[in-house]
Amino acid sequence: MTLIIYKNPIKCSIPLAISLCLLLALTGFSQNGIDSLLGVLAKSKEDSNKVKLLNELAGAYFNTNDAKTRQYNAEAISLARKVKFLNGEAKAINNLGIITQKTGNYDSALVLQKQALAIYTKINFQKGIAKANSDICLVYWRKADFATALAYQLKALRFYEQIKDEKGLSYCYNMIGIIYRNLKKDNEAISYYLKAIEIRKRINDERGLAASYQNIGNIYKSRLIEDTAMMYYSNSVALHKKFNNKNAESTVISSMGDLKYEFKKYAEAKKYYLLAFEVNKNAIDSNILATMYINIGNVNCRLKDFKNGEADITKGLNMLHKLGDKEGVMSAYEMLAYSYQEQNNYEKALESYHAYILMRDSIMSNKEKEEVAELQTKYEVEKKDLQLGKNKAELEAKEKQNFIKNIIIVSIIVLIILVIIIAVVIYRKKQVEQKAELDAEIAAQKEIRIKSIIEAEEKERRRIAQDLHDGVGQILSAAKLNLSGLESQIHLEDKKQKDAFKNAMDLIDDSVKEVRAVSHNMMPNTLIKLGLASAIKEFITKIGNVPNLKIDLEIVGLDKRIDENIETVLYRVIQEIVANIIKHAKATEISLQLIKHEKELSIIVEDNGVGFDTSKINTFGGIGLKNIISRIEFINGTVHFDSTINRGTTVVIEVIT
Repeated sequence: MTLIIYKNPIKCSIPLAISLCLLLALTGFSQNGIDSLLGVLAKSKEDSNKVKLLNELAGAYFNTNDAKTRQYNAEAISLARKVKFLNGEAKAINNLGIITQKTGNYDSALVLQKQALAIYTKINFQKGIAKANSDICLVYWRKADFATALAYQLKALRFYEQIKDEKGLSYCYNMIGIIYRNLKKDNEAISYYLKAIEIRKRINDERGLAASYQNIGNIYKSRLIEDTAMMYYSNSVALHKKFNNKNAESTVISSMGDLKYEFKKYAEAKKYYLLAFEVNKNAIDSNILATMYINIGNVNCRLKDFKNGEADITKGLNMLHKLGDKEGVMSAYEMLAYSYQEQNNYEKALESYHAYILMRDSIMSNKEKEEVAELQTKYEVEKKDLQLGKNKAELEAKEKQNFIKNIIIVSIIVLIILVIIIAVVIYRKKQVEQKAELDAEIAAQKEIRIKSIIEAEEKERRRIAQDLHDGVGQILSAAKLNLSGLESQIHLEDKKQKDAFKNAMDLIDDSVKEVRAVSHNMMPNTLIKLGLASAIKEFITKIGNVPNLKIDLEIVGLDKRIDENIETVLYRVIQEIVANIIKHAKATEISLQLIKHEKELSIIVEDNGVGFDTSKINTFGGIGLKNIISRIEFINGTVHFDSTINRGTTVVIEVIT
């Protein structure tokens, strides 16, 4: 009998963004910094300043020595209570909760961090309240309770807004984006990621930017847009490496392996998984290690290296058993069953599959027990309420006889009020519907007008270009031929007359060239005949001699023609953007990327110029940006301007083709 096992086993369900926890923790110090703190600590009195020093030392050892971190945290808590320094006590307790999170003890971490939140609330320290709410959010996120996580993060956001803490705000926006990503709301996630990036660029928070780039890479990974995802991941890895954040660096590299795995590029996936392990093989976080072992084992099995694959999956499986991660254990057993079946070892495959079934049933059984307990409690409450209601009804029956007249009067009044309310609601609803219809009609008419204007503009450009080329150009060419014929007949002998005649011929030549250039700018032949990619290359080549300006052009996947109207609009928009950069941005470098996916075309234009305030985009006097926005809306695309004063500008356009 042949055992049937899933051919595509699910990858281990361990959170892939665990490195975000480190963004909440203290940043490690250099050894010189630690020695300096220890020197000051030895001379310190037992007061609030010493509590602060102990907390700093705990943070200094955070990423390198778990035992030292716990030691100094415990000393800080003890001394803070002794000298009644509540702020220092809350900070030490909260940091101890962060360490507890790293080891996978989420319930214990919640107890500690809620205790810290209570202390911060008692002393009304708003920054501490915001920080504790963010850390509690992270625990619920790691427990996959996304609704509760979002509630705590929104609380943190309100406090950071009150105290105008930009770094805290950027973290909140980033974490809210992650939660929306888990809730399958990618558009909302991107919106919050972009808010975080805007602040982090402004305050030069490169650590935060590394996390945001990683998160955007995750979205492109889920959309299977390989090149773009790898680009964002590479930017994230470079920043994590700069700050020696090995946990985060290894997590991003693992995500790069996951992306290659999705495209069945198993050899490349293995390379990234091994690199992630090498970067962070001494990780304190057990979830990270388990994930790395299981990823390496799974890809080895795909490459038919079953011996090493099973060994690595088993290592990760044992760690997950200790952590009590039943979902991860279930997935690991499923992978082992797949591996054994591929080797025709049906006995072990059946054994692993049974373990998978038992774990799955255990998970379901626990859920069922919780549901039964909830139903039982509900039944007991309802039963008790029923008995109380029966006794109460007997008493109320006597009272109702005395108040029946009042009840009738009240009922009539309530009925009249209800009729009035219903009439008002119906009237208001009708008003809203009429307004909605009117707004929709206005919007439709506006869209029709915009489309008509743009179509008319392009049609007029084509007509004028054709008239210039076929009309004025031909007339000038004919004039040149007639003058050339006349030259041979009139036999000019005077030098001044010859010079004047030559100047006239040169002016006609220049006029012909100018007419052709204007005609070509209005409607390039390359765009009509060869398409957008060739037209953009020609355009960039023509402006390549602008002094002190370097232009990099990259075109990916745009091998075939797209809709003629879309090509024309995008060519005009790119012309407008580049012209604006040359005129106003004072840039020395421009990067232009056209990336074509299956049904989507992305255009990214970046410069290192003076930038501008995007919040004032609707108040600009010129029509350049408004023209760009209206043209992109005409082809049902989206355009986003990301700019900071003195830090350059990025324009991102996305169009469905």
